[in-house]
This record gives sequence, structure tokens and C-alpha cells, in this order.
Amino acid sequence: MINQRFDQRLFKYLMPVLLLVFLDACGSAPPRQPTAIEQAGKADHAAHRALHDGDLMRARELFKQSMLLQQSLDNLPASAMAAINLSSVSHKLGDDGAALVLLDGILSDTTAQITPELRAAAAFRKGVILADAGKAVEAESAMAVANKECNRQCAFVSGINNLSARLALEKGDFPYALAIAKNVMNAGAEKVEQANAMRIAAAAEAALGQHEASLAHYQAALELDKELALSPRIAEDLKGIVKVLEKLGRKPEADIFAHRAETVIEAARLLPVNSAKKSLP
Repeated sequence: MINQRFDQRLFKYLMPVLLLVFLDACGSAPPRQPTAIEQAGKADHAAHRALHDGDLMRARELFKQSMLLQQSLDNLPASAMAAINLSSVSHKLGDDGAALVLLDGILSDTTAQITPELRAAAAFRKGVILADAGKAVEAESAMAVANKECNRQCAFVSGINNLSARLALEKGDFPYALAIAKNVMNAGAEKVEQANAMRIAAAAEAALGQHEASLAHYQAALELDKELALSPRIAEDLKGIVKVLEKLGRKPEADIFAHRAETVIEAARLLPVNSAKKSLP
């Protein structure tokens, strides 16, 4: 009787230990820790927050962390999206070489996991970078890829159309640039692309001698860019207004707007790098 009670007590003591040994032998997971997926999500969220706050250096590091975490999990779509965001930040920081390497890596990947939407996004971003660098021919090639992959169904079709209008403007095809820009405006694009379209339309109208229409579009773009708090775009709008007012012979007004443009540029230059402004699209 004593031995039986002893055996029961021993069994109760040993059972949890045996259970743990059994679970360990079966490959049971250790106590739960934050997963790489959660870490990547947190890094991506923090990167967008830093981008919104204008902290480009921190945004770059966080997007890179998110990209590497997704790559470590072989999550190609998520790592590609992080790479596109990283390329955009790198471009804003002046590192176009690194940005283009990231985008070309996506565009050269022929696996099914890299969707047409991702290819279109990468090609569009590449086109913007090349256009900013004054490489119009290469930018047009990238834009053609973006158009093909997008097939007018992607979320950023307005941006692609604005890029097309911008390149037409730079080639001197002002009527075509104006027509595309007006189409973007009439399509009800989101505010950033709406402002971009207004600015392109204003520049085309100024070149075509339609000064009053140009002035109205520059002023409308200015209001949107002020709402979006995009200092470089605000300065660009103000300088456009100056040019149109001068053509209209309204020199005193032009001088006022020129002073405003200089003030915006100088104030943005004097602000700390990490808090100067929201990032450009």
C-alpha cells in the first residue's frame, strides 16, 4: 500500500517532466518570441512614419531592415515592395545609383511572385529617377515598361500619366503635355498627382502663351502643395507664378512672389535635415 502511494506521487512528479521531454523530442517550438514577419511589419510601419516626418536617414535604414527581413523569409513580393520604398528614399537622399540597382533587381526577376503591379511600380519609380537626372530617353523606356505592366489598372496610373506629360513637356510637345495633364486632373487623381498635373499644365500653357490659364493652374497647385506641406513644390509653384506674372507685365506682383519663393527655399535650407519637410512623392 505504501509503495503504491509512493508510485502515484512519483508518477505525478515525473509526468510534467516526461511531457516536456516528449514535446522537445517532437520538435516543439520554444516559448514564443517576436517573429521575423512581425519585426518586418514593425520596421515598415516605422519607416513610413519616419518618411512622413521627413527623417529620410531613419526611413532608409528601416526600409532596408524590412527588406532584409522579408528576404530572409523568401517573401519576394514583400521584399520587392520594401526595395521600391527604399529606392525612393535613396533617390531623395541623392543616391540614385543604389536606387536604380534595387529597381533593376526587381525588373529582372521573372518569377510569378513579382506581380505586374510590382513591376509597374519599379519601372515607374525608375522613370522618375531617370527623368530627374535629365535622361529623358531612358526615362521613356522605363515608362513604357510601367505602362505595359500597369495596363491602366494599377493604383498609380495617374503618376505614370504625369510622367508621360512631363517628358512631353521637356521635349517641347506642349499641346500633348497639356492634354495628358488635363486628363489626370479630370480623372480625380489624389492630391499629390493632382498638384503635379496642375504644375505641368501651367508650364505647358505658359509655353503656349496661355498666361491667364497658366497663372490659375500654378495658383491651384500652390494651394494643394501648401496643404500637403511640400516645401520644394511650393517654391516651384511660386517661381512659376513669377515667370507668368513677368510675361503679363505685372512686375511688382512678380517681385512679391519671387521674395516668397526665396524665403521658402532659404527657410527649408536652414531647417535640420530630419525635420525640414515631408518627403516628396
